[in-house]
Amino acid sequence: MRILIACAAAAAVMVAVVDAPAQTAGTPLVENRAAYLARCRQETLARYPSIRAQVDGICASNWDQVVATGPMAEAILGAAPAPGAAFNPTAARARLTALRGMHTEVTAAPNAGVAISWSRGAEPIPFNLEDALRVRGVSLTLIGCLSFGVSEGTSVYRANAPGKAPFALTVHFMGAAVASQSSMYDINADFSGRMPSLASLRRTGDEFAAACPN
Repeated sequence: MRILIACAAAAAVMVAVVDAPAQTAGTPLVENRAAYLARCRQETLARYPSIRAQVDGICASNWDQVVATGPMAEAILGAAPAPGAAFNPTAARARLTALRGMHTEVTAAPNAGVAISWSRGAEPIPFNLEDALRVRGVSLTLIGCLSFGVSEGTSVYRANAPGKAPFALTVHFMGAAVASQSSMYDINADFSGRMPSLASLRRTGDEFAAACPN
């Protein structure tokens, strides 16, 4: 779970930015709000025992992000091919039309898949794709992490979703540090069947690590 320490007021702004609906038809959730909040509380206090007074607000904010990221998670899972099936760019493009306020594209071979980008000036990032996928039963195994502190980082995962072929998922985020900057959230889901390794990520010249810092 990516634990985000944020105030409740900021969370309200985050959700308003994307105008995200609550969970409707789509991938069944394997973890509802109550179960998520209980797990979030336990994991957060295990890592940050001094924030007991704030933990319930933090976890409620995190759940709001999970809800806000629902359309993005559904678009990615809808575009992901079943085991043994080929990636369908036309169907993927149709899935991406459901995403509002984001730049989307279908990427070509050799990294056939989908790319999603969101950017806003001086606004907090309203998304948590990792947890939005996990509550939908997706197992994410970290391949590599590139961290520049709490405000910027890149995580590359092997994603295993029920009824889908494994795919590579890259999540990059950069929060606005000052009012003149923009926050960015960029996603790439690679359905080609090619899976990067930590060694191949490091060959780009970036100092990817096997784990992300707390």
